[in-house]
Parts: sequence; structure tokens; C-alpha cells
Amino acid sequence: MMAMFMVASATAFAGDSDALKAILKAKDYAEAEALLKSGLSQLANDQEKAKAYNKLVDLAYAKYKKEDDTRITNQALQKNDPIDTLGMIKAGIDALNYAAECDKYDILPNAKGQVKPAFQKKNQDRLQSVFKGLYENGCNYAENSKNEEAFQCLDTYLKGAESPLFNEIPFIKNDPNRGIAAYYAGRAAMQLEKTGRAIELLKIGANDTIQQVRDFSIDLLLYTMGKNRSTKEDSLKFINDMKDLYALYPENEKVYSYMCDAMILNNDEAAVMKIGEEHLAKYPNSVLPHIYKAFLLQNQKKYQEAIDQWNLIPESQPNYMQFAYYRAVCKYNIAVEFNENNSDARTGRLTPENEKTFKDQLAAAQVDFEKCQQLDPDQETVKWKYLLHNVYTQLGLTDKAATLE
Repeated sequence: MMAMFMVASATAFAGDSDALKAILKAKDYAEAEALLKSGLSQLANDQEKAKAYNKLVDLAYAKYKKEDDTRITNQALQKNDPIDTLGMIKAGIDALNYAAECDKYDILPNAKGQVKPAFQKKNQDRLQSVFKGLYENGCNYAENSKNEEAFQCLDTYLKGAESPLFNEIPFIKNDPNRGIAAYYAGRAAMQLEKTGRAIELLKIGANDTIQQVRDFSIDLLLYTMGKNRSTKEDSLKFINDMKDLYALYPENEKVYSYMCDAMILNNDEAAVMKIGEEHLAKYPNSVLPHIYKAFLLQNQKKYQEAIDQWNLIPESQPNYMQFAYYRAVCKYNIAVEFNENNSDARTGRLTPENEKTFKDQLAAAQVDFEKCQQLDPDQETVKWKYLLHNVYTQLGLTDKAATLE
């Protein structure tokens, strides 16, 4: 039996191709990588390719572990031995990438049709520490605006987690840090003009369980998707993208707002009105549909209908003062139109009855303009003074008008 075992071992070794033997003998990572790249087509089968890629994992992981062990020792013993952090990170990235490549061949049937992965379990176990290191370093780079480094660490971290080699491991599958990693990686990708990948990453962050991560990711996703719109086709694509996002996040008001703004720019006001009705049917307490409807109706000079919508905006709503101003303008315009339509063509005067209606309309506008005066006395947000002065003058309130001169 011993003789048979020795013969079988010799035969197996003899079966290795020269290209594989050269790779396995390499002591240096760079040498092994160069040999694999140049000799990949000379490897005899899938099992040899798995062996060759695993050799690169061995060498890369050895470098990563050496530096990480030094880091751990420094922390434990309060030492300050030098650490090649950049080399460690590169080695970790290489180890994860080549482990995924190794696994592609490792899980394929051998010549007998059997599937017997030789390296899968080992790589799954030992490389979990690399994930942790890439996440920590990637977040640190992101917080220090080192976009290239942050993207390399965190994009590899996320792609590795999605690979068949790792995606079912509980440590990876239930990773609570995935969303923040995706947000940071997406932000870095956007800065590096990797727009397509940035969108993919930010969509991951937008689905995180943490509200703040979701909000940050969606904000940046909206900006990234909308920043390059130079053609009609770009604008139409953006509208469709916003509709897709709205379908995913119907309660997110920024998504709703971006979608409606894009539709208005495309002169599709009817679609905004229709979506507003549908949104209110699902979310009756939502305020945004009323705001958009009011703006559109006001632009169409349907002032009373716009006022009916502005009246539905509660005073607790942010920017309420602006909405009070727009409502005041609607009321003022109703008075102006009434005056124009009912004045005597020869004298320019109103009948006593119409004069009372006109002044009642101005008085209604006065209430809202004075509300704006109270909330924004220095006109930092809206320019209420000119129209309020006109109201006072036409109502004969000369003392009040004088205070605004």
C-alpha cells in the first residue's frame, strides 16, 4: 500500500504542467502573478488554474497577515513597530480578488465529473479578517477625503461580499456595515467620476436599515443621477430614473420632489398633477403634492384653486412664510383682475358693491402680506414690502403705507 501511495503521489506531481510548477515554486508575489498572467493558457485544466490562483492568495494573504499581526501586537503591547499599511491593503485587495477567481475554477467538476473544492473553505475562513481591515481602512480614508484609496478598499470589500465564495457566510451575509460602506464607496466613486458604479453603490446604501445612511445615500444618488443632463435624451432618462426611484422609495420626499421638478422642466405638468393625486390617495397627510399643485395652478392663473391648495399647508411646515407669500400674491392678483374686469370703461371706477368686493379681496391679501412682514421683517426671503404698500394705499391706509416708505 505504501508503494502504491508513493506511485500515486509521484504520478499526481508528474501531472502538473510546467507552467503550474513554475507558479507554485515562486517565492515572491509579483513573480507568481507575472507567471500566472503569462502562462494561464498553458495550465492543463480548471484544477490547475484553481491551484495557481490560490498560490497568489497564499502569497498576498501572507503579506497582509504579517502587517496586520504587527498592528495587533503594537496595540496589545503599546509598541510602535513599522507597518506597511499601503502594502497590507494592496495585499488584502489582491487576496480577495484572487480568492474569488480561484473559486470560479475550484467549484468546477474535475475530469471524473466530481466537484471537490480544494481551497474554498480555507479561503472563506482566513480572509474574513481582510474584510474587516478593508472596511476600517476604507472608512478612515473616506472620512479624510482620500477618495481613490477609499474606493479601492470599500469597492473591493463590497464586491467580495457579493461573490459566491463569501455571500452566504453569516459574517458577510448579515454585515451591518454594508450600507455605510456603500455610501462611502459611492461618494468616492462620484468624486472620481465613476458615475455608473457610484449609482450602483448608492442604491445599496439607499436600502440600508439605518435611516441616516438611507437618507444620505438617496441625497447623493439624486445628485449623481441628475448632474449630467445636457441633452433632451438625458432629461428623459433622468425622469425615468426618478420614476424608478419613486417606485422604490415612495415616502421619500426628496425623490418625489426631484421627480416632479424634472417633469415640470419637461413641460409635463399634467403628469405632476396626476402623480400628486395618486400620492395623496396613498399618503393623505403628505404636503408636497399640495405645494406642487398650488404652484402649477398659480402659474396657470387659476388663483382661487391655488389658494385652496395653499390653505392646506400647515403653519408648522418648513418655509411656511414663503407659502403665505405666494397665497398673498394669489389673493392680490384676484383683486387686481376683479378691478380690471369690473371697472367702468370710461371712468375707471367700480360700483359701490364691486368696490366693497375689491377692498375685501385686498384685505384678504393684506392678512398674508402682514404675516410675511412678521416672519421676514428684513425681506431676506421674500419681497413683500412693495405689494403690501400697494394694498395699504388702495385701502386708504395711508399711515400704514407711510411706514413702508
